[in-house]
Amino acid sequence: MTIKLRHILAGLLIVASQSLSAQTLSDGQTVVKNALLTPQSGQMLLTMDVCLDELKLKHNQSVVMHPVLYSLDGTLKAAFDPMVIDSHAEYVLYERGLSNVAYSNVPHVSRRSGKPQTEYYRSTVPYESWMDGYELRLEEDLCACGDLSQLPYVTSLRRDLPPDPYTLIALTNLEPTQDKAPYELHGSAFINFVVNKWEMKPDYMDNRRELRKITDTLDIMVADKNITVKEIKIHGWASPESPFTHNRMLATNRAKSLTEWLRKNYDLPASAFAPAEATPENWIGLREAVEKMDGTQLAHRDEIHSIIRELLLKEDREIERTADATEARIKSSYPQDYQYLLRTVYPSLRRSDYEITFNVRTFNTIDECLQIYRTKPYQLSQHELWRVAQTFEPYSDEYNRALQTALNNYPDDEAVNLNLANVAIQQRDPLKAETLLQRAGNSGAAENARAVVCILRGQYEEAARHLDNAQQKGIDVSRNRQAIQKMLPYKDRK
Repeated sequence: MTIKLRHILAGLLIVASQSLSAQTLSDGQTVVKNALLTPQSGQMLLTMDVCLDELKLKHNQSVVMHPVLYSLDGTLKAAFDPMVIDSHAEYVLYERGLSNVAYSNVPHVSRRSGKPQTEYYRSTVPYESWMDGYELRLEEDLCACGDLSQLPYVTSLRRDLPPDPYTLIALTNLEPTQDKAPYELHGSAFINFVVNKWEMKPDYMDNRRELRKITDTLDIMVADKNITVKEIKIHGWASPESPFTHNRMLATNRAKSLTEWLRKNYDLPASAFAPAEATPENWIGLREAVEKMDGTQLAHRDEIHSIIRELLLKEDREIERTADATEARIKSSYPQDYQYLLRTVYPSLRRSDYEITFNVRTFNTIDECLQIYRTKPYQLSQHELWRVAQTFEPYSDEYNRALQTALNNYPDDEAVNLNLANVAIQQRDPLKAETLLQRAGNSGAAENARAVVCILRGQYEEAARHLDNAQQKGIDVSRNRQAIQKMLPYKDRK
């Protein structure tokens, strides 16, 4: 015969292992202490000590406890092995296979009547994600049939889920400046000239293809009513193989020749063409090319690099005075390497850099901004793209896409980086947000966002420091301070 002692279980409490004070049953007979639930290798492990020193059972009694883990909403559960405590007579029946069928396949404990006795309980169930928050119940089987569907229980150990920090935090966006700065476009064209000549011939060698690098861009700008070309600047470079004074004359006149050719081919104000500039010898480009080589390409790479670096550390006048001697030194000391550089590197040193500065008109109405956004978003300023984003639901795909477009066009703008960092936080990507915040400046809104990233990572002291900075700069940080207070009780939770 198996008897369930409801009054024994009704007063049962389990305490977490952090508290070593035992909890005693209401009848003063049974003590349970040191209960601990631990995720371990894909399992949830339950351990506890059950002290039976004062427990007295009748000749044919048993006590059956069922530890069951429930989700916090009560919809999911996982049952640990039951613990069966038998009187001596019931334990003999168990050993002979004559005990209650419902509990024949689980371990039984024999109560040694009148003697001190503590039994160590250990059982596991497969770990599932809902077990991050749980309620452990000890249930009793009143019908001795093993049916756990309608059992009375006592709540014994509960672990609440920490609140979702993303629902607690508050972000502040930053409106970009309304100033629309001029745009700049840089590039290089490798225009070929007849030896010792500077007349620009479009059909000479690959010049037509190289000129298109400049003209294709200018053609688009001139045809666009929203764009005004402000300035075209040409900077010529020559390679170091001729005397310095000769190279200065070649580089300067070739830059002037290209500038003049553009002036004749485009109907732009004279003020749009800046005076041509030149660097007589492109030692910087030569150094960069040598740095990219290895010993198989240039046997004396390090020695040549040292010679070039020594020259470039000098003042401009000293470079002009010693450049020819430097080139002669490389040529005489390392003739094979020099010939390799002359053949493979020097041609690329003779180039014409161009810089086109242009203005895009301001789009005053939101309808204009939206129309340009759909066709030529690169013509919108940071503030105009911000206005476009405000027409969409905050943090919707369209809103996020508009802010990403702003970052693509203005990667160094602090407000743009901050606003997209806030998007990353909303998308639960604090790592991306942290990267964007590196270029977001030190505004109050940026400090608030840094605090939020720290809150999401459980770095509450660091978060408080950033919140102090944000508050000093006029940001309301009360909600984020409250978020820290709500998360602190869960700080050490793994």
